[in-house]
Amino acid sequence: MPTRGAPAYSTFGWCDSLATTEDEIERELALDLALADNDSDVRRILAAMWVIRNDFDKATYHQQRARRLNPNDDRIVVQQGEILTWLGQPDEGIEWIMKAMRLNPFDPDRFWSHLARAQFVARRHAQAVDCMRHIAAPDPLLRAFFAARHAQLGNAVAALEQRREILKERPTFSIDEHVLPMLHYQRAADLEHHREGLLKAGFVA
Repeated sequence: MPTRGAPAYSTFGWCDSLATTEDEIERELALDLALADNDSDVRRILAAMWVIRNDFDKATYHQQRARRLNPNDDRIVVQQGEILTWLGQPDEGIEWIMKAMRLNPFDPDRFWSHLARAQFVARRHAQAVDCMRHIAAPDPLLRAFFAARHAQLGNAVAALEQRREILKERPTFSIDEHVLPMLHYQRAADLEHHREGLLKAGFVA
């Protein structure tokens, strides 16, 4: 099993080199921070970057700064829920994500995807499946997540349908290469729960 955070983003063609892209983002954010220490958006993005790098001490520090600076920014609020979910506190995460949905009546797809993950981590699989109905255009990673949720509910037909859609676009799609490096669970049980669902859905490791 590869280490979480390994450079697999580029397998989707999102960038040529994950490490190079992350380093460039970090340099630019350092410059932004030097120019605007009290910019809540800079703090929000810094928190997101450290989540990607699985450094949750730094992610939490910048997230708290962002919240103090702009407590009603729906992007900051939903990110609080996302971070709590990765940390293994999905019930609290759900509360923050739903608060973000109240702040932003348009409920972006990513809010629903964060809520689905929090419900999944809380082992509320039926509620997690309900969230997927609000996501208009899921990418392969989200489809794999949908498949895992269906599989954990014992709905093999729905899980197979999602897997087929992924394999049309990504014939070599696998758990270890394309999914696990994108996950940032801090509890081993949550990571294994997700992986178990993917295996039940028929994905290859």
